[in-house]
Amino acid sequence: MKKNLFFILFISAIFLHANNFQDYLKRQNQAFDTYKSTFEKEFEAYKTAYDKSLESYKKEILTIWPTAEISTKHKFIQYNADYSSKKSIDYEKENIEIEVVAKDEQEARNKIQIALKDLVEEDVKNAYEKDQLEYKINEILKQTPEVQSKEKLIGDVLSQEEKKNFMEVAKQEPLVTTAYENKTIYKLNVKLPNEALIKKAQQFKQSVDVYSSKNDINKELVYAVIHSESSFNPMARSHIPAFGLMQIVPQSAGVDTYQFLYGEKKLLSADYLYNPSNNIKIGSTYLHIVYFNYLRHIHNPLSRLYCSIAAYNTGAGNVARSFVRSNNIKKASKKINTMTPEEVYKHLMRNLPYNETKHYLQKVNDRRFVYLKLIEDNTL
Repeated sequence: MKKNLFFILFISAIFLHANNFQDYLKRQNQAFDTYKSTFEKEFEAYKTAYDKSLESYKKEILTIWPTAEISTKHKFIQYNADYSSKKSIDYEKENIEIEVVAKDEQEARNKIQIALKDLVEEDVKNAYEKDQLEYKINEILKQTPEVQSKEKLIGDVLSQEEKKNFMEVAKQEPLVTTAYENKTIYKLNVKLPNEALIKKAQQFKQSVDVYSSKNDINKELVYAVIHSESSFNPMARSHIPAFGLMQIVPQSAGVDTYQFLYGEKKLLSADYLYNPSNNIKIGSTYLHIVYFNYLRHIHNPLSRLYCSIAAYNTGAGNVARSFVRSNNIKKASKKINTMTPEEVYKHLMRNLPYNETKHYLQKVNDRRFVYLKLIEDNTL
């Protein structure tokens, strides 16, 4: 009788545990579904606000200018409040361009001098606060974000003498004029000094040193990625949209990396990613995730590096597809492990689905050696 009673109690405990466990799983699934729905709604709200604001922003630009030029990955564009002045820094071509609408050359030169001086002194915090597109987005979302970084956009790489020379150029250099509708547009081009790009890279040395070390990623790779993604433009923005130095896409790399770092999913905001230190932290950590997690089944370190560079641009699934015609990276790794690194690189250059990624792989790989030399020479 005691044995029967024990058996009954034992079986009851099992069923009770099973029921409790099923209830637990149900609650977990419900919580995940609720979170997923909230997260997706948050992203959709942002995307809707972004698209609506971008359309409005371009329309306002076109009331003054023949084309609606906006910031890109490698080029920073800033308009004044009434859109009569346009300032740009082309980090890739190492060039500054100031354009103004004015009634005559004297007025144009005065406006250009003011605009050039402002641009030289501009920092990330002020640039974000003046960004009409971001203002429109935040207004729709009823947010008041703030960038804390005082990193200069370009002024930190210029000596006092070079800044003085810039102002002399603004006073004397012939201006290019364009007639548009009933307006005259005056333009000044100013070439940045030699090695401006390297000097800009030096501004981010501390962050690159810290986060490459924490993530066991070579510094030269981080520099090469930043150079290829943004040419060290801290206000870089692409159409995706992706933000900042390492062009973080909030809903993919941003989410995965934040979860890896802090154990929860979060949609990273533009103001967070425009902070250079935050951006390098997220980008370097994402490189770690790609190399040590997503592509961990690739044995040869150099083969894995080539695949990681490509995956940073196009995703691990597309890298896998270039080898096995499916997104299964574990299956692709088996094929990759039968190849030499040189064969892997050539295969990627032939079979990656997008030419953009092929060019990206080549650029980042070539630039690794440039930055390795600069590091060895203590330039960086």
